[in-house]
Amino acid sequence: MRFYFAFFTLIFFLLVLNMTYIIQVPYTRNYYMTTFSSICSLFSSPMEVGRYMLENPYTTTHKDYFPNDCESKTPPFGKWKLLQRPIVGDHIHLLYKIKLKNRYIIFHDRNLTQTIAYESPPICPAAVSYAYKKQFYHTGVHSHCDSSPTNAGIIHIHPWSAPIKLRVEGREVTLGMFFESVGIEHSTKGLGFLIHGEYYKLKMEYFVHASIHTATFRSSKGDEIENLWLPDCHGAVLLWDSSSEKPEITKEDIEFMNTFSCYPENYPSRVSLK
Repeated sequence: MRFYFAFFTLIFFLLVLNMTYIIQVPYTRNYYMTTFSSICSLFSSPMEVGRYMLENPYTTTHKDYFPNDCESKTPPFGKWKLLQRPIVGDHIHLLYKIKLKNRYIIFHDRNLTQTIAYESPPICPAAVSYAYKKQFYHTGVHSHCDSSPTNAGIIHIHPWSAPIKLRVEGREVTLGMFFESVGIEHSTKGLGFLIHGEYYKLKMEYFVHASIHTATFRSSKGDEIENLWLPDCHGAVLLWDSSSEKPEITKEDIEFMNTFSCYPENYPSRVSLK
């Protein structure tokens, strides 16, 4: 009797093991799925997307599944990716206000190339006046140099507009990507952020929606500021240095922000505004 019990237990275990497969997502997280489970069961945030890859000998396509309308029956086997918003196809906008020495700053995208000076007098023949040219590429996280009468600017995020190999999505859509596009550089020597030729130690408050009165995240650590994830349409970022009063989000700022839309119209929110 024990033999039959052990035998059937082993057979059952092997069947389940044979039906198990792995979905791997960034940061080396693994999810074990079976034919009895669904990608829908993995969603833990409205900002997540399940992407089912469809391949044949000639091309590759995909279908996306979202938490708000995830079908109860999704393909169990195949190649899945668990992504986070924003993704290619999304077009969102966030408000920003930056105050340095008690003056507001509005940014324009930097030039495509920047010449880097020599560190010491060159000795090579036919030397040019700079050491090398550094290139900056459009990534879909940038500025249109928008400015409200109350000194608010807009961060434009639309990954589809960048060259295919340079598009950033999900957690790679950061405040640091915006900084790079407008010419703000984070010092690796702890000096802070280089803005218009001077270094500043910045303080930051982030709001998942500009109309919320209390910040949802605060930091004065350079790496946390640089790596701030920007998935929230109509979110807001406030930045200021130690010599400045903290910027405030005004009614006029929110009215200005609302002139910029969210696409798609059902783009998810991490907060209820009711």
